[in-house]
Amino acid sequence: MTTQLKDELGNFQGLYAPREAAQYLTATLRRDTTNFPHDPSSLKAFERVKSRQLIHWVRVGLTLPGLAAMPGDQLVIAFEDLISMRVITILRVLGVKWPKIHRAEIWLREQNHHPRPFAVETVWTETKDVFAELPFGLMAAASRQGQLAFVELLGNYLQPVSDMTFIRHDGYKVAATWRPHADVLIDPQVQFGEPCITETRLPTRMVWRMANGGDTPEYLAQSFKLSEQQILHALEWEDRLRATETDSLSN
Repeated sequence: MTTQLKDELGNFQGLYAPREAAQYLTATLRRDTTNFPHDPSSLKAFERVKSRQLIHWVRVGLTLPGLAAMPGDQLVIAFEDLISMRVITILRVLGVKWPKIHRAEIWLREQNHHPRPFAVETVWTETKDVFAELPFGLMAAASRQGQLAFVELLGNYLQPVSDMTFIRHDGYKVAATWRPHADVLIDPQVQFGEPCITETRLPTRMVWRMANGGDTPEYLAQSFKLSEQQILHALEWEDRLRATETDSLSN
């Protein structure tokens, strides 16, 4: 891994192996698409985001270009790449083909001059304006009117998002944190980006291990000076992650 690539990845703050990233995306996919119009067959095909799919996204250039040639057993992605993959996942659920996602990503990168355009705040908060400027045919539509209708649909999903915060970096406001579950926060600057109970440095994984070892939620809440609800939410999140663990690189 080159020094430049290390810098672009964020000095090892919040680095994720494909399998780990796939677990996070899978654990939140159904919640993200609840009450969201889509082709049921598309959602069925993406009930589980697989690590090999994420590796393919990297290989075709949908993350930092420098990652494309990295061996799979050494491959890690940064937090901004993880957030970008949320956009890619929903585009796939909506039926957008790989070549069109790739062309849209390249076009957005050229427009805002940021290496991870799907992680930039405007893509999430000004979706309709950003995607409406895409050249005709770049999205899943057979007509200009159809493309605008698609952009409207995508905006209805992304714009109400309230589970992320953004911070200004190098002149751009990019994703800084993600709250994938109640009382759970992924912050690349806390515990190397591992999910923690919100406003603490306590990894949810540690809470689950202690509970699995016999400690009660009440005891854990008292020990860490947290509410029992916070502990229960952490355990819910970990249970969701473990429900995704049937995924493997060979799938």
